[in-house]
Amino acid sequence: PTTLADTLGHFDLVVKVYPSGKMSQHMDKLSIGEMVKFRGPLGRFSYAPNMKRFIGMIAGGTGITPMFQVIKAILENPRDRTKISLIFGNITEDDILLQHELNTFQRIHDDRFEVLYILDKPPHGWTGGKGYVTPEMISERFGVANPQTLILSCGPPMMKKAVQGHLESLGFTGNDMFEF
Repeated sequence: PTTLADTLGHFDLVVKVYPSGKMSQHMDKLSIGEMVKFRGPLGRFSYAPNMKRFIGMIAGGTGITPMFQVIKAILENPRDRTKISLIFGNITEDDILLQHELNTFQRIHDDRFEVLYILDKPPHGWTGGKGYVTPEMISERFGVANPQTLILSCGPPMMKKAVQGHLESLGFTGNDMFEF
């Protein structure tokens, strides 16, 4: 869901349709007005306004969805002063989910939110990041580990494994990190 928890009566979803995805194929074939049962939320992460001064986020592909919920909760709360930096990796530019919304947040909240898009297969003239998330990208965007920094990550298994190693090599520990 991309709707905040206090929204009543409906919620919005981001669904990426995968050729072999059972649930995404089912959702894609639904007609307007058809009913689907949901349950949840099911999760271990709980955000409180201003719980950290800085949150670094690393997302790959559809791993943006839990990040987007946190970004939206922070930036739409005028009392929350948390700064956020997102590193968002995808294969191609067409794969970037929520790009318009993220760019809008970056434009409106340029003092509190920044995003670096990284593409594995960038088009000619691409000015964002290229390849995969590196320790240099992380340290440049997130700085050094400290008690007022939290790093959130979500993405495909190989990305999560690489990111975990990068974060540990940069001095981040279990208390500094949360993986969706």
